[in-house]
Amino acid sequence: MPMTKLSLKTQVKEYLLSYIRDKKLQPGDRLLTQRELAEMLHTSQKVAQMALNSLEEEGIIIRRLGSGSFLARRHEMIPRTPNGGRNIFVLIPNLRNPQFSEFAAELETVLLRKSRQMRLMTFHAVSSFREIVNVMVEEGCGGIITTDLPLPLKNFILQHEIPAVLIRLWKMRDNPRKATHEILLNIEDQAKILSEHLLSRGYRRFYLAGGMTNSDGELSFRFQIMQKYLESSGSSVHIIPEKSMSENGLNYESVGRELAMKILKQYQPSSAAVFYNTARALGAMKVFQRLGKNIPQDIAVAGFDNIFPARLVEPELTVTDARYIEAAHRAVDLVLSPHERKETLSIAPLLCCGRSVGHLDKK
Repeated sequence: MPMTKLSLKTQVKEYLLSYIRDKKLQPGDRLLTQRELAEMLHTSQKVAQMALNSLEEEGIIIRRLGSGSFLARRHEMIPRTPNGGRNIFVLIPNLRNPQFSEFAAELETVLLRKSRQMRLMTFHAVSSFREIVNVMVEEGCGGIITTDLPLPLKNFILQHEIPAVLIRLWKMRDNPRKATHEILLNIEDQAKILSEHLLSRGYRRFYLAGGMTNSDGELSFRFQIMQKYLESSGSSVHIIPEKSMSENGLNYESVGRELAMKILKQYQPSSAAVFYNTARALGAMKVFQRLGKNIPQDIAVAGFDNIFPARLVEPELTVTDARYIEAAHRAVDLVLSPHERKETLSIAPLLCCGRSVGHLDKK
């Protein structure tokens, strides 16, 4: 390739764009492969891969594993004016967790009132974040509400000036080049108010169950906070691990049942079991009750997420409420806002005290 001030990656991108124009390719037409590009332009396959990845992030092409690269159906234009399209993309981890499905349902209702359409996608269902960006390009995107912000999505938002809102569970460093508005549902605050409540009720032996580790074996952040807080009060804390999500297939109640059996193997009276989320707690509580344990007399049960089923069981569960429903309303207001300044909002959690936690006599 001739030497110019442009980087090798940019030169390959420019060549591909010229190739698309010169060949008058139509949406869906196949492009040169990574290997063909490298050989034709006398560069490395790594440079060719970087150029193709960049075009995919920009929504110009679509890459399919084992099939090659294709011109996107709507590569010519993406609306640049705020809210230029009626499609508001909502990106959540999955729909198996009732917390996320309730959040999505509220968002859909609020968006319809604003004459917008919700386009729901889950990170669990798609093979890559670039696939999500490709769908946004093809269908038109007037805004994004997301629970995660990977680099391809962030670049897409910044490049095309898409109004977006990120729902976060923990604080991060200030970024001078923020791509989105942000709503903070602080999981640290949730962990603290639940810990304080359980300690105030006299509990001093705890099982922290589920969501055990990340890939590096690190305890989940919410339980790191709880463990530190509870142990500083002199309490004993026992970590109850679970299978990975790929093994349990996102069946949260089934995971809860398995966790309950692990807890019972080391059970001692007057203990409190706190579950990574309420769906797990519901599954565990059924096992405790079926095996003759009275709640909360024999063991207290609590969890994170104020989902509707938590109020339908007996005894009603004690849970934290991150206030996702309020977050849905605030997120829609932000994504439809004409203001360019990126806002950061914090929504304080609530504690919903059910009857699954008792009041132990202090000794």
